[in-house]
Amino acid sequence: MKIAIVGGIFDKPESYRANHSISPETTLVDGLRARGMSVTAFGHRRFAPNDDFDIVHVHHFGRAAFALQECPEHTRTVFTSHDPHLMNGLPIGLAKKATYPSVMRLADGVVTLSTRERAYITQRFSLDPETVKTVSNGINTTIFTRACQPNDNHSLLFVGQLQKFKGLDYLIDALALVRESIPSVSLIVVHQTAGMLDYYREQVRHRALEHAVVFAGPKSPRELVSMYSRCTVLVSPSLAECLSTVVLEGMACSCAIVATDVGGIREQLDPESGVIVPPANAAAIATAVRGLLGDSQNRARLGTRAAEVVRERFSTNAMITAHISLYEDLLTRSRRKVKLKDRLISAFIRGYVKRRPIS
Repeated sequence: MKIAIVGGIFDKPESYRANHSISPETTLVDGLRARGMSVTAFGHRRFAPNDDFDIVHVHHFGRAAFALQECPEHTRTVFTSHDPHLMNGLPIGLAKKATYPSVMRLADGVVTLSTRERAYITQRFSLDPETVKTVSNGINTTIFTRACQPNDNHSLLFVGQLQKFKGLDYLIDALALVRESIPSVSLIVVHQTAGMLDYYREQVRHRALEHAVVFAGPKSPRELVSMYSRCTVLVSPSLAECLSTVVLEGMACSCAIVATDVGGIREQLDPESGVIVPPANAAAIATAVRGLLGDSQNRARLGTRAAEVVRERFSTNAMITAHISLYEDLLTRSRRKVKLKDRLISAFIRGYVKRRPIS
């Protein structure tokens, strides 16, 4: 079986990938190769359909998603959106709104990261349920595992993009509330890019929290392991997720976690492995954080169970096995029949992006 894996991470410069060497796409590529599969990785900008592959699996909405219908007859195609906005009621751009249905229906198989996402996508895009399969992201627990005992210094950790949907505004507000009763609490913010860094620095200044918040920038996987292991509480205040990789990484490192009830979070955490709070609610985050900061035994209990859950249900081995099973099944089936409307929309967009320069 010859497989092409297409993902945005493979378009990124080496300087970016050095700090993001582990992603769902790279984990899938490495795992398939370890099983003896022939795998070629492409960025969206460099992929072009050809006769070389039995399976083409496109991750994320991008140029390659519109090339699915151009794949040869013997090739089976798979699409994974990884789009947290799509299933959480947040606005999506006009281009996605107009073309997402066609992309979903062009693929022979669609992968979702949680059963909640599967139900939503199947209904929204009127997909045949047999073509939609849930495969949760897997976490490499040889890398993500507790490296040391956590500090009891009231340190909170946020890991994520500096984008509004990640909910950092609510965590900053919650930090101010928690410090009213626990003035020693602090926050470390690990962020991939600095596009909104000035905005969030201003939010911190506005609340007089400069001495309590550190913007730490991007970190490598091994640096993250150390930070997950040392923090007192990991907080995921996101407004939208499919299945949070940060939460899974923290679970694997035995973190005590507070996470908002979005996407597939309830398929990751339960009352025995973490604390789930409503999204967009700084007061609820603050209450949960206060409770954990004041109860070291509960933090330890939750962290221990969280690590067990990752090893039981979110292993990379299970993720790779599920993908191989999907690919093998698709190769026994006929290509999906695609409506003329979807073909025309895809061809139009494909022609448009082909004319745009590749940077």
